[in-house]
Amino acid sequence: MSREEDEPFDIGTGSAVTQGKPAQAGIADGGLSGLEALRRIHAGRSAQPPIHYWSGRRLVSLQPGEASISMPASGWFCGPKGRLHSGIFAFLLDMTHLYAVMSTLPAGTVCTTAELSVTVLGEPPASGKEITGRSRVIYSDERNALAEGLVTDEGGQPLAHSTSRYFLFAPGTVAPHPDRGSSADTRLPETGAMLREPVAQVAPVDSELLQRLSGLEILMAQLSGEIPAAPIDRYSGIRLMEAEDGQVVFSLPVHSGLLQELGTVFGGVIALLAKSASGAAIQTIAPAGTGFTALDLKVNFLRPVRDEGEELIAAGSIVHRGRRLSIADAVVTYRGRRVAMATGTTALTPPDGRR
Repeated sequence: MSREEDEPFDIGTGSAVTQGKPAQAGIADGGLSGLEALRRIHAGRSAQPPIHYWSGRRLVSLQPGEASISMPASGWFCGPKGRLHSGIFAFLLDMTHLYAVMSTLPAGTVCTTAELSVTVLGEPPASGKEITGRSRVIYSDERNALAEGLVTDEGGQPLAHSTSRYFLFAPGTVAPHPDRGSSADTRLPETGAMLREPVAQVAPVDSELLQRLSGLEILMAQLSGEIPAAPIDRYSGIRLMEAEDGQVVFSLPVHSGLLQELGTVFGGVIALLAKSASGAAIQTIAPAGTGFTALDLKVNFLRPVRDEGEELIAAGSIVHRGRRLSIADAVVTYRGRRVAMATGTTALTPPDGRR
């Protein structure tokens, strides 16, 4: 029996790229099992998808039903407070769950994320060396798979817990979408290369501003350009478009650099955008001096997003206002159609500890 078929596959930091081959080659075409296709990609025998370069990811280990992936805890992945944006945990977990589930699929079978649930375990850390996502498949049948995972820091401290449900499609039940011919070797100098550069402004909203301005005033100042966008927004291209009491709208241009192994926009990018919208909606109702701690995010994915050169739009709105706990929804649309719905919960610390 060959090593490629039967033994765990541990990957180092480097991987070659095969020029000019579509990222999804060998995954949905019936020629290789999911495990074989993923191993080929990370051994350099098939092309890496563009999201590999966007995220700076490193596959740590891959075996049937289990996967570990690391990515840099870059300053570019930080939110307004100078700490890692909790949406990055959803991004990494969705990627790791995908690998764990795909590693169980026979040739020709494809999968799609149905829902992703993430619980943040405490305050996200500031930028550092790496964060690592670990996932394992805990249930599967002919139509569904359920994966469970954690994100940990470089010291092994848990940062977030997650479960995710996948829908599975037997060979021949899903028509392949047309290959637009783009190479997976898309490194996007305006994003992926930035991970190696220092962040000029890590915390656009410092403690003095938090004490002086309400959450809505901070967002309005960002809209007017008086306060710079958070590093994660500048890196990803997420843009605040509207903000009012209890409601916000964000956009994100879709481009080939956001595509994953199956040739569609990576679900973790959509989850990141949804988290930005739900979190900012809660920010709009917060008085000056209020502290924020993200608690959880649940995303339901409704349909795949293809690279058709338009913008994802995420509209966030408050569904529960509380002094200590608030909940917001986010609806993500593309070309006028809903592609995802999300709910996020945020713990609030009132100014001066008042109840």
